[in-house]
Amino acid sequence: MMSVAIAALAMASAAAQNIRDKVCIVKGNLSNENSEFLAKIQDSLKTEGYSYYAKYIESFLKGTFGSGFIWYAQDGKPYIVTNGHVVYDYETVNISFENEDGSVSEFKDMKIVFTDDDVDVALVGLPASFKKEGLVLSSTKVSDGDDVFSAGFPGLAGEPSWQLGKGIVSNASTKVKELLDPSISTLIQHTAQIDGGNSGGPLLVKDTSAKAGYKVCGINTWKAIARQNTNFAIPASTLESIVKSNFINGEKTSFESRSKAFVESAAKDKEFSAIAPFVSNSMVSNYGEAALKEVLGKSSSSVRSYVSDIFEANPIEGLRYALAYQIRSKIDIENRLNVTETSDETSGKNVKFTAGESSYDSFWIQEHGLWKISEFAGIKADKKKTDKEKARNTNGSNVTFEDPYLVSVCGGFSRNFTEEDNGFYLDLAFRANFVSVGMSLMTESLTFMNEDEYSSTPSEEATASMACIGPFIQLKVPVKVRKVVIMPFAEARAGLAFTSDLDMNLKPFFAGLGGGLEVAYCTDSDVSPYLGMKFLSNSYKSEADESYSVKDLVIFAGIKFSEK
Repeated sequence: MMSVAIAALAMASAAAQNIRDKVCIVKGNLSNENSEFLAKIQDSLKTEGYSYYAKYIESFLKGTFGSGFIWYAQDGKPYIVTNGHVVYDYETVNISFENEDGSVSEFKDMKIVFTDDDVDVALVGLPASFKKEGLVLSSTKVSDGDDVFSAGFPGLAGEPSWQLGKGIVSNASTKVKELLDPSISTLIQHTAQIDGGNSGGPLLVKDTSAKAGYKVCGINTWKAIARQNTNFAIPASTLESIVKSNFINGEKTSFESRSKAFVESAAKDKEFSAIAPFVSNSMVSNYGEAALKEVLGKSSSSVRSYVSDIFEANPIEGLRYALAYQIRSKIDIENRLNVTETSDETSGKNVKFTAGESSYDSFWIQEHGLWKISEFAGIKADKKKTDKEKARNTNGSNVTFEDPYLVSVCGGFSRNFTEEDNGFYLDLAFRANFVSVGMSLMTESLTFMNEDEYSSTPSEEATASMACIGPFIQLKVPVKVRKVVIMPFAEARAGLAFTSDLDMNLKPFFAGLGGGLEVAYCTDSDVSPYLGMKFLSNSYKSEADESYSVKDLVIFAGIKFSEK
């Protein structure tokens, strides 16, 4: 009995080793352009006070990895199958196999030849000299309760470590539209062990007809965090189908199909996330920093939260979605986009889109086997800085001219220099970068000559309380240093004046001029506190055309709000 048990164990180990020879570690290599760009934006975010976001770049730069397996596709060539999200942000990948003797076989800087926007799969090309046998895809659909095995290299102490897990199929054809459109494919839900790093590895079923002892029934892709042992794999039949149609037959990789898909994505009202797959890594490195800062500073709270959550998990993807939001914001959603003009260049295609009377120039390049946007009308990078400016920014003086908030409300008190008493002040403003308009309410006192036409006694001075309400306009120059906005401004105002002293015989209008300084702190949330002071001179007239002037020093505090 003991010899039988040992023999069975030995056979199982041999089968596991056969699998291990065909499953690999997939580690992405950032392009020099993106690597330098991420280091630069990390410093820039720290300088401008966005240290919360800078730390995620630091973690991302340390590198990520996933799993993959050898497969000979319908064209007879060897590829590494993995998930799109494992390789999507990288220029090339390194492939590593752990051999039976403990050595490692490594293939560096392998090209990503295919990714798919709808199904999270990717193919990595292998050299023509590659001789290892691959795994075979199962043509038999799994059923609930079938034994399945997960194979891959999840992380252990930060390093990939081989793991072969066992479980059962808990739902052979589950539909989770947030993961994969059910009209394309259902998913295999299973309980075989999955951890971070398993992404892209095979889900296996035992099959004695295969040399490895197993066949691939799926690609492990997702894990439900809130549920126990709930993992999802893309069926092998789906992999086989999309590779044949979209990669080998080219149904999805041609420019015509990509531009058509972009037009369809742009037609989805407010769904800027649908545009993200069309944004190239090249565009991310050239324009991502400016896009992220604009989203963090000026977009609605829902957009900012959405992009921030993605950025925390993957900074490159966060920048990609920020650019997708910018592109979507530029497009006239009232009219459908059309491709009206294309011209070829050595490095890509110039493409002009139109929507109604609007037109948009763009430049497209091929990346990971797909046509993607490298430039789009109206999307700009941060202004290039001189060496002197760069040196200054290194010391923390990153300066822009912007007021990143839309609405403000403030209140305070006014010191009346003319009458030497105090009043109160309240205003509501709608803000643009260099102009604000709003309504204000303030109180003050005014001294006038109280004359009695029936009295022979000299006129006496009298003081009346005033309430003034009306619109104002400010011309301002907001200077943003890191996260502090210093804003000198000049303003003009006019409106209605009310007094309870009827003897004053005052016309019910006033006008005023003034100027001052406002200082605000830009938080990472929807609100920003600010303080300020200004000098105002308000003018009034009596029915007898006598002029009165009141001078006030106003000290105020308030809150600015971002656009919702």
